[in-house]
Amino acid sequence: MHQVLIVDDHMHLVDSMEKTLPWSDMGVSSVHKAYSAFDAMETLESHSIDLVITDIRMPVKSGLELIREIRSRWRTIKIILLSGYSDFEYAKEALRQDVEDYLLKPVPDEELIASIRRVLEKASVEWHAVISNQRAIQTLQAHLPLLRQNLLLELLQGRSMTESALQDKFSLYQLPFSTGISASMALIRLEDDFARHDEHSVSLFEYAIANVAAEIFQDDFNLWNCRDDYGYLVFMIAATDKLTAQTADKRKQLLEQHAVQLQHYVHVYLKGSISVLVSEWFMFPNDISAYYQNCLFAFRQRIGDEQDLFMTLTGSENNQKIASFSSLYEPPTLKQCIEAGQWKELHAKLERIFEELLRDWSHSEEHILEVYLEICGMLTYIAHKNHKRLSELIGEEYEKVVGGLPFKTVKPLRDWTFRRLEQLSDIVDRERKHSHAAIVSQVNEYIEHHLQHDVSIQTVANHVFLHPSYLSRIYKTESGESFSDYVLKVRMERAVSLLRNKGIKVYDISTELGYNQTQHFIKMFKKHFGLTPQEYRERML
Repeated sequence: MHQVLIVDDHMHLVDSMEKTLPWSDMGVSSVHKAYSAFDAMETLESHSIDLVITDIRMPVKSGLELIREIRSRWRTIKIILLSGYSDFEYAKEALRQDVEDYLLKPVPDEELIASIRRVLEKASVEWHAVISNQRAIQTLQAHLPLLRQNLLLELLQGRSMTESALQDKFSLYQLPFSTGISASMALIRLEDDFARHDEHSVSLFEYAIANVAAEIFQDDFNLWNCRDDYGYLVFMIAATDKLTAQTADKRKQLLEQHAVQLQHYVHVYLKGSISVLVSEWFMFPNDISAYYQNCLFAFRQRIGDEQDLFMTLTGSENNQKIASFSSLYEPPTLKQCIEAGQWKELHAKLERIFEELLRDWSHSEEHILEVYLEICGMLTYIAHKNHKRLSELIGEEYEKVVGGLPFKTVKPLRDWTFRRLEQLSDIVDRERKHSHAAIVSQVNEYIEHHLQHDVSIQTVANHVFLHPSYLSRIYKTESGESFSDYVLKVRMERAVSLLRNKGIKVYDISTELGYNQTQHFIKMFKKHFGLTPQEYRERML
């Protein structure tokens, strides 16, 4: 649904259009009103407007000036210009400003409705083109290498995905892999020859190595690679259709030959050396994370600082059990949940961690300690992120945290964790609400002291270092009224107070309240109280 802004200094025309036109039938969910170009800019800064309908002649800033400012900041907003003048010069200027339609007042409702429908339909067509399959495919193609790498990294780190979801990604990312296949993994480390180069050059070497590998392996194996957090190039390797009928030993032999050949070509053409470690075959994707951890462990233990080595893991090495938590370290981590403010996801992740702890490690004090230390780190991170000491937030429980491992079994640790999490969640929520209340108080104070100056939402947002739309949302949620309504209320209250002094002219009051045109002030006052300022002074004061 669209949002429309009507701008005209004749308030009755704006109000009439807002009330009488069939907006919902035209696909419009919200109609905003502005009685000057300045009011219009405030609305534009705090709402996502699709169409502006504006008069050409307004005091202080004309419709054409407003359009020029809109065009300089919001390229996609559509504009319909209304004018009581048929001067061709106005029409030419409107065309130069990329106005969608130029209508002469008085505009019959049928003509205005037809124009609005046509303009909003044009906007819909343009946005559909932006998100069309063709554009999406073009964007996908441009980002395929990064998307492929990120997906492999997630699987290596233990992210669990349903078979159908993973298969969909393989298809979307054009990867020649599928679930349930036999696969192998190779870790490649660039040696000291490459370390002398800068980071950009190393990235180019990694790209070149991946291309050389693709050329060597292409007849027998499908490859999929990424660079992991430790600086290794990680290759997933799966046999092509013509090789799947071969025995595992034959596939292993070919894989080792190709890996050694890759080392050779890197020596010859890239003038550097690499160490390569290849795993045995495993079930993909179920075992990918465990085999990756095994490969990392073997690289550190078996290859270490040695240069230019090649190694294939044996079956016993591949089958070593890595005694670590998949649920504890798989993304999103505890810290990532906190960073994103995802308290429900954090709660669910802790449930998964304790479920695994109970199932696999309930009698292991070391694994209970591992979880406990991670949770203490999480609680400390929450505290420090909210500019507090952990001792301030959890009180006497702090002694339990710093006193070593106070829990010997899983259940007390689980109960203690969720109690502390609930406590901290409440504190963070109160801090957030207090922060919002402080922002509203700061905004109100600024408005009170700067009424005769610029109190647009953009100016006030700059003062409190927030984006206008975010400030508008916070203000409405916290105070129950919109920013512009509050500004108007304060101005009207101040106006009544000033009117009590019979020696102050209406013109001076209008200037004191920040109105550039006295007539605009009078219109707003009458709309608010039903009387002009002078009438209000005579009858009510």
